[in-house]
Amino acid sequence: MGDNLLRDLRIGFRILTREKSFAALAITVLALGIAGVTTMFSVVNGVMLRGFSFPNADRLVSANFVDPTSATFFGVNGRIAAMDYEDLRPLQQSLELVAAYLNGSTVNVTVDGHAQRFTGAYVTEDFLRILGVAPARGRDFTTADNQPGAPKVALIGHGFWQRAFGGAPDVVDRVVRINGTPATIIGVMPQGFAFPTNEELWIPLYSEFPPRPRNDPAGISPAVLGLLRRDVTVEQADAEFTNLARRFAEEHPATNERFNDGLVEPLIRTFLPAPLRGTLLTMLGFCVGVLLIACANVMNMQFARATRRARDLAVRASLGASRTRLVRQMLTESLLLSSLGAVLGVVLAYGATNWLTATVRSMDTPPPSWITFDISLAVLAVSIGATVLAAVASGLLPALGSSRANTVGVLRDSGRGTTSRRMNFVSRGLVVFQIVVTCVLLIGALLQVQSIRAQQTIDFGFDTTSVLTARMGLMDGDYPSPEARRQFYERLEERVSANPQVAAAALTNRFRMIGSSSAPIEIEGRTYRDVRERPVTNIDQVTPGFFEVTGQRLLEGRHFTRQDLDTRQPIAIVDAAFAREHFGAQSPLNRRVRVAPGVGEPGPWRTIVGVVTPIRMLGPFNPPNSSEHGFYVPFFASVFGPTPETPAAAQFATVMLKPRGGDAEALAPALRQDVAALDQNLPLYYVGTASSQIDAFIAQNRIIATMFSIFGLVAILLAAVGIYGVMSFAVSQRTQELGVRMALGASRTRVLRMVLIQSAIQVAIGCAVGGGLAMAMAMAAGAGIQSVLFGVDPTDPAVYTAVLSLVALVAFLATVGPARRATRVDPMVALRAE
Repeated sequence: MGDNLLRDLRIGFRILTREKSFAALAITVLALGIAGVTTMFSVVNGVMLRGFSFPNADRLVSANFVDPTSATFFGVNGRIAAMDYEDLRPLQQSLELVAAYLNGSTVNVTVDGHAQRFTGAYVTEDFLRILGVAPARGRDFTTADNQPGAPKVALIGHGFWQRAFGGAPDVVDRVVRINGTPATIIGVMPQGFAFPTNEELWIPLYSEFPPRPRNDPAGISPAVLGLLRRDVTVEQADAEFTNLARRFAEEHPATNERFNDGLVEPLIRTFLPAPLRGTLLTMLGFCVGVLLIACANVMNMQFARATRRARDLAVRASLGASRTRLVRQMLTESLLLSSLGAVLGVVLAYGATNWLTATVRSMDTPPPSWITFDISLAVLAVSIGATVLAAVASGLLPALGSSRANTVGVLRDSGRGTTSRRMNFVSRGLVVFQIVVTCVLLIGALLQVQSIRAQQTIDFGFDTTSVLTARMGLMDGDYPSPEARRQFYERLEERVSANPQVAAAALTNRFRMIGSSSAPIEIEGRTYRDVRERPVTNIDQVTPGFFEVTGQRLLEGRHFTRQDLDTRQPIAIVDAAFAREHFGAQSPLNRRVRVAPGVGEPGPWRTIVGVVTPIRMLGPFNPPNSSEHGFYVPFFASVFGPTPETPAAAQFATVMLKPRGGDAEALAPALRQDVAALDQNLPLYYVGTASSQIDAFIAQNRIIATMFSIFGLVAILLAAVGIYGVMSFAVSQRTQELGVRMALGASRTRVLRMVLIQSAIQVAIGCAVGGGLAMAMAMAAGAGIQSVLFGVDPTDPAVYTAVLSLVALVAFLATVGPARRATRVDPMVALRAE
């Protein structure tokens, strides 16, 4: 048996070496397909399938109270207030341990006089115990640490320890300044731990955010992490939390009435919203499509080889070779091809995976640290499985077809260049299949590219390249009251405005210029049956200089002044688009709006005092039931809840500077100096032009669009190779027929037209089925695909026309060569072969 296998391998290598062009093409197309699937499966495995690597990963769940009547782009609306969490802890029985946390938070840290902003998490005492992780140095949090007013302590990450302290062994018990308060480092986490996202330090939740009454606008709503009991299912826990949610809704209707349903689900689903899961699965589907095209190509080439080698196989059969022997030899050659394709594919996959990892880790906002794109044993197993399937599909069927042929008939007809109708039918069917898959892939890729292009070319209504922005967070340690924060903001605005290089300066609550807040609103005098009838709009808090920075013109009424405070009269300025939508041709001046009652009390009624030209108040995304316009309120206003006794001042703010000519980014050093002069412990972060902030936001989508484009390009190249190969094979098989036709008077033009029509029929069928299938998929996805694509109609006729035209053009170019070769057949040579 071993000797036979070695002999088959030697013969296979010798044959493939002789057929260099075929072998190189087959290996390349297989490698491209396998590399695509391997790379994408690594991404899907790293994000969706592998999950967390913690000891308790299989029992980690998230818990929430949700509003079943509403949803956002990322799923249902959910909220558990800090007091809800405290009340449910002793009541729930499904979770062995439970913890609350805030992740992705800004933490200001000063080490040896150097202030820096870090991403941190605020957690309760059982957070790490639920994960099954302990500090590598020092100790974990205790219940005493997580108390309002307790001495501040912190755990730091391994990278933080290395960079800020040089890996000093005495780091435990060192004191640093965190959020304006001295804090003791009590431990260092293991290397690589940065959960939930990319945190570098962890702080007890209640030492920073003490629980507040449910209706307090300053109260927090943390996420809830739980460790499922071993004898309880997720469904049972979900039912228990639903009962708790309904109980709390009855006991606290003012704040909990809407959140009357429970949601307990595996933690990984919480970190992967439905749109992201859909995108990943779509990309995996694209890769599978590319692999299918590659396998179809190899099958067609194997059919061609089997036909060309029919005489060789017949001679072997006449000399006594059994059918099993012939099939085994051809299958061995297919396995060799597949193995070589797999090796090259895995090499390409490693290169692609390394490139993808380096790209996403260099982004301004990288994915969570627990997401890694590793080619694991499972991924390699999938690749090997795909290779084996490709070998069987591309070798076994043609081998069986060739070995079954009548030996005498093959030897007699070998000169005629004929082949079985079944083999021709299968070969041409594979070409149609390739075109169908290619059309679907290209349409999806073009829609994604169009979406990214729309995101990059949004007209925000102002020059985003000429505005410098920077973010800051005023923590309670240094700014314990709204009045202290208000005084700092006013001093900062005065100081930066005094810079002769600054034409205008303002403060806003907008985050990285992507957006601020949105909420259902009410217009005075109108009746709403429920919250779903209230329009959702955008609300920006701005200082008076905001409209000068953005260049918005006043159309009616007046601008804000520093004297405009909610304690005097709550007011608002609307943009022209908002005014047209809600008031038509009537003037909105002196009309009143407010944030609708939802969680807690409604916002105060605000009198409209001005109308300005519109700018886009939303970033490049599509939240449901929300327009891109809205209204503005004074920066020291309280948008939600009742009017406070003293002017409100947000903890976080974005400063905006418009240069007096020149480069906006050139103002960054002066801005840092001005902030340091007022507070040397206050770090600035997200410093850059508004345009750069928007670009950073869409960076991940740009990578996705690039991958879709690569898949589409590979697909159409493989389809072109397939069409060219099949038409070349068809022409070579019909050489005698074409020669006879030309000898009987057929013109070259007629022969050319005949060959082109044969190809056109296959292309037309493939394009019709592919375009129709893509359209059906887009319509079936409905609003789901529309929420993923920005500014693009998934059934846009222009996209479908462009793709189908491109496929037709590529098919034509792939057919022209073989077709022209058919017109150059010498009738005498063809007839001599008869």
